[in-house]
Amino acid sequence: MVSRIAISLVLFHVLFCQEFEPLDAQTWVQAGYWYSGSGFPVSNINSALYTHLICAFAELNSSTYELFISPSDEQYFSSFTSTIKQKNPSITTLLSIAGGNGNYTVLSSMVSKAPSRKTFIQSSIKRARFYGFQGLDLSWVSANTSSDMSNMGRLFEEWREAAKSEATNSSTQELILTAAVQFRPGLDFTTYPVESIRINLNWVHVMAYDYYMPQWANFTAAHAALYDPSSSVNTDNGIKQWIGSGITASKFVLGLPFYGYAWNLRNPKDNVIGASATGPAITEGGDMSYKDIKAYIQRYGVSVMYNATYVVNYFSIGSNWVGYDDVEVVKVKVSYARENKLLGYVVWQVPYDDNWALSSAAAELVDQNGHHSRRLLVIILITATISVLLLGISVYYLRSRFFKSTGAINTSKDSWSNVNKNKEASRLFHGNAPDLQVFCLSDIELATDRFSIENKLGEGGYGPVYKAYELWKEGKGMEFADPSLDDTNLTCKLLRCMQIALLCVQQDANDRPSVKEISSMLKSETILKIPQRPAFSTIKDKLKPNEFIMQEEKLSVNDATISEVVAR
Repeated sequence: MVSRIAISLVLFHVLFCQEFEPLDAQTWVQAGYWYSGSGFPVSNINSALYTHLICAFAELNSSTYELFISPSDEQYFSSFTSTIKQKNPSITTLLSIAGGNGNYTVLSSMVSKAPSRKTFIQSSIKRARFYGFQGLDLSWVSANTSSDMSNMGRLFEEWREAAKSEATNSSTQELILTAAVQFRPGLDFTTYPVESIRINLNWVHVMAYDYYMPQWANFTAAHAALYDPSSSVNTDNGIKQWIGSGITASKFVLGLPFYGYAWNLRNPKDNVIGASATGPAITEGGDMSYKDIKAYIQRYGVSVMYNATYVVNYFSIGSNWVGYDDVEVVKVKVSYARENKLLGYVVWQVPYDDNWALSSAAAELVDQNGHHSRRLLVIILITATISVLLLGISVYYLRSRFFKSTGAINTSKDSWSNVNKNKEASRLFHGNAPDLQVFCLSDIELATDRFSIENKLGEGGYGPVYKAYELWKEGKGMEFADPSLDDTNLTCKLLRCMQIALLCVQQDANDRPSVKEISSMLKSETILKIPQRPAFSTIKDKLKPNEFIMQEEKLSVNDATISEVVAR
């Protein structure tokens, strides 16, 4: 009975969060690429502005087809996830593979044969796990033949099957699989494997930029135009084509370029969008990071224009014409992604930002939209409430077991009630779920006049929490749930909910997730830690290195900090 009530409460939490529009467990992605060639230190990334960060690029061994990371990148890739999570523990990291045109021949050869695909897949999953990445991203944007696209579809199918199998065998969260794609599904001579993408990938990064480049376009242009009344080459048209191909909007993450291009005007007085040009300006290829563009503007004091037809910023000084996305453009594009129910946005690339101006504008718009902030508040409130209810059920169960085995005890019920009411009122919204667990368990100790833990829990200390742990550990977690419950259509499966709940009752307070982390676990497919035996069990798991617990110790120390709700 207790287990059924507990599972029902957890399911209520999950279902309520899923129904709270427009976001659900994985319906808003704020992603960004970090490229090792940028020279930008990983530790300097403001990861709080992102939900996902992508490390680029791993390559392929040309003879074995195994995933390959150059020695110069090894030190950065191996510590990427751990470094990023120091500032944002709830962030998700992915390892991106391939990159530009340099790997085209190797990739084409790899996908053409089943054995080489298998070698690549196994090595990619192994390397992702070894370095702590929670997903893999294929950035093969140079594929342009029917055979390549067909074989790419087979790769995605086999990749997903391998990821599922690996997750099942290792009892870990399944790896996220994504890919970078062109702005529309149909290319000049072929199309993307739409059905395989729809079934096997978590989402795709739509490269909504580089429509025009000064190396080959002899006129100025918005290289990442959101709209274009005179051409089908624009983001809005490409997104509509992708959705029209049969893939839902929630599979697409909109690419945002944190860079622009500079053209050399043929006539400095003719400086509108579409003006005649003779090639790149300022740099060899005309490409300029947003950071460099802002420095250029400050150096020369130019006046920046905004064009709402294409949704682009531009300016000219002398014969130099520069088009790029500034803060107002980024806000419009993020609003577009939300209004069209896309999954989110992805930045190329994070180091190009100037003092996090563009990243902050995009993230700020999400907060100002209201849905995100209200939903986070609801999640926090519900999580805290569910925690209290679950703990209350556990307390009731433990007390009933104790009274059955030992009879009445000399403890005032009124004192018990007052202690709980006072503590709940003062700490419910000022701490996190682990805090609630600590003081409730401490009250059990007080109310039972410090009887032994074994007596409180019943024979062998085997209460409902420990039963859940033992069943989960043996791979029989579903036996703990009510047989009538069906999690087929739920994003957060019952076993994942159980694992999250077990993490909340760890012996060491530092191992218990905060409410923010719990919310992140429920909303995303992040890899979860493996729970150890819950606190207050009479049977201890193997101690961590350098961990020391005195024999008489019965309570875990509440050394978690208490955050305060203040206006901002």
